Amino acid sequence: MKKVLALVLCILMVSTSITFVSASAEPTYDFGGQKIILSIYGGRIEQPGLDRVFGKINQYFMENYNIDLEILPYSFSQYQQAVGLMLSSGEQVDIFVSGQVGFSTCVSNESCYDMYENDLIQTYGKDILELVDPAFLAGCTVDGSLYGIPTMRDLAVGMWTIVFDKSYLDGINYDFSNIDLSACNKATFEEMDELFAKLHEAYPDINVIYPWGYQYLNQKFTYDPIGGDNFGVLLDPVNSLEVSDLFESDMFREYCEKMREWYLAGYISKDAATDKTGGGDQIKGGTLMADTTGGKPGIVKQKEVERGGIPSVAFQLGDDFVRAEQATVAAWSINSMTENPEAAMVVLNDFYTNPVVTNLLLWGEEGIDYVFTEDGHVTFPEGVTLETADYYQFTPAWALPCEYTTYVFEGDDIDLWAKTIEFNNSSPKSKAIGFSWDVSPVANEYTALTNVWTEYANGLLLGQIDPEVGIPELQARLKAAGLEKYINAKRAALEAWATENGIQ
Repeated sequence: MKKVLALVLCILMVSTSITFVSASAEPTYDFGGQKIILSIYGGRIEQPGLDRVFGKINQYFMENYNIDLEILPYSFSQYQQAVGLMLSSGEQVDIFVSGQVGFSTCVSNESCYDMYENDLIQTYGKDILELVDPAFLAGCTVDGSLYGIPTMRDLAVGMWTIVFDKSYLDGINYDFSNIDLSACNKATFEEMDELFAKLHEAYPDINVIYPWGYQYLNQKFTYDPIGGDNFGVLLDPVNSLEVSDLFESDMFREYCEKMREWYLAGYISKDAATDKTGGGDQIKGGTLMADTTGGKPGIVKQKEVERGGIPSVAFQLGDDFVRAEQATVAAWSINSMTENPEAAMVVLNDFYTNPVVTNLLLWGEEGIDYVFTEDGHVTFPEGVTLETADYYQFTPAWALPCEYTTYVFEGDDIDLWAKTIEFNNSSPKSKAIGFSWDVSPVANEYTALTNVWTEYANGLLLGQIDPEVGIPELQARLKAAGLEKYINAKRAALEAWATENGIQ
């Protein structure tokens, strides 16, 4: 990780223009114009400058490697279905976000190329090996085969982080004397109960909080949904590999009880379970005061950007933690059907480690889409705003293969990425990092359990179902769907992995 930190510090000192290798220069490799298709997800897919910027990235790969790179963009909501269909139909897609499609599913379906085969990554992706912590790389390794590369970003999560639209706190004359407006401020549930009550009294027609649904339960308290699902979890993941039933735990019951309390008090929308509008859009629309997220360095600025510039304040109720699935949750993979894995590996290597590529993708072209400030930040050119920008963050930094090689936008700490690496390194980590779960032996049970869980999940987690009634019903339905068999299979796999790796 010292090498990563050195890389970050080098990037922070860069204030010169990005230049391309001359077309007359000898390419590092020459792949003869090989077509490589990389599929990526983002939130701003309709930008007018998209083709221009993607063309510049293609120019870079043509001049340096004679690779004809096509970037295939999808929205976050489209990606899983669209790329999953491409993989199943055999349509060309050489590089994709397997974590978004479902890493275990992609491995089970044999959609991922083994990057250890024929020393592929050692030869054509050696910069990735310098960058990625081996513990996280092991999390994408199944039976000795490397099927993905973890996204290098905030791998730790600040649990139970609530981010308010600051104007509502101003409206009740909140005391900010001990508040850091740029960071996650430690708070308790009792303090939030008191604050919510005051806000609800002052603004009775506006929802206080949107805690998000079941997909984000793992941002709320320190447990580890090993294998990427809640059917057999580690309730004390920093200290123990004991696999337990989450739904019988005090942790789960207390969470549901708190959400029920907030729902009955009027803090959570009665439509929260069915409303497809994101928390940021609700806040921008004036119907919501706060939503929840995973805390990290720079989260306040990120949320402000997502909310269209609304000043925000963050409180963190839980601890920092790195769960095992962080290795695969947004992993990038090479398609097992690719015609040229060497060319695909070269492309993926540069998407992780080359500032030319990462900053083009994030910020666009210098002088057109961004300029440097005197202190090394980037910002919009004069006269350009977020609303008028021709190109700005097709995909946010956290969704890139690696955010550490990108420039830092004005308003964030210039050493944001160094702080992020320190955040990752200093946070308690699950003992199961490196464990990968193959669901295929109990695939039928997984499908049945998922169907039951999703039927109850948002109702319980958003307070609409009384936990005294809903939790026993959920437990009974899950047991009938094969929960015990599923947990036993996961427990056996974890024990075998722990024995093989000498982990107590």
